[in-house]
Amino acid sequence: MKTEASWPFIDWSGVLLLQFFGMTLYRMSAEVIHQVEEALDEDEKEMLLFLCRDVAADVAPLTVRDLLDILSERGELSAMGLAELLYRVRRFDLLKRIFKMDRRAVEAHLLRHPRLISDYRVLMTEIGDDLDKSDVSSLIFLMRDHMGRNKVAKDKSFLDLVIELEKLNLIAPDQLDLLEKCLKNIHRIDLKTKIQKYKQSAQGAGTNYTNALQASFPNLSLKDPSCNLRDSFRGELSFES
Repeated sequence: MKTEASWPFIDWSGVLLLQFFGMTLYRMSAEVIHQVEEALDEDEKEMLLFLCRDVAADVAPLTVRDLLDILSERGELSAMGLAELLYRVRRFDLLKRIFKMDRRAVEAHLLRHPRLISDYRVLMTEIGDDLDKSDVSSLIFLMRDHMGRNKVAKDKSFLDLVIELEKLNLIAPDQLDLLEKCLKNIHRIDLKTKIQKYKQSAQGAGTNYTNALQASFPNLSLKDPSCNLRDSFRGELSFES
């Protein structure tokens, strides 16, 4: 009587868990950090440094390379942490090259695990992306009544403005009324509404402002069945030249 060969049962949940911990504990190599910095443009570098201001509040890194190196040395920058940063600056090409991950895999991970970057930081970068130079110039002008005439140069970015407002305690994760008012004054009701949704989401979830999920992922959808975490994590952590 012929017996059929049986395949060993594979517990994929355990495999994925091991891969996840590998991604979480994996220390960034100097080569990866260097090549990430080389690939980012100046606007992306500014955004990444801003996003990490809370994570590295006690240091003042001059470059992205310095920042990532410091966080890596401290054990505060895992592979998934760097993947999150690349996702936030929309460098999905680097996600694919370094981690063999697409954006849906990162979004799924961020929905289920603690995030490196606060939703407040994400919100500020999203607002900055939606403002043109004229909008930023108008905001800087309006803020003179609150921060003086010489605090922020006219050619600075929105993120530069936010940093100065933070230093003066005029803006914080739970203190956005002034920014809302100024956005209304320049007729950017869409961005004022974005802040209001951020607040409502935080209150509805019963958490503080820095854990407001809706503000971070206003358009996130996980209904696509093609989002396969097993395939996303299958590749080894390596930078393809």
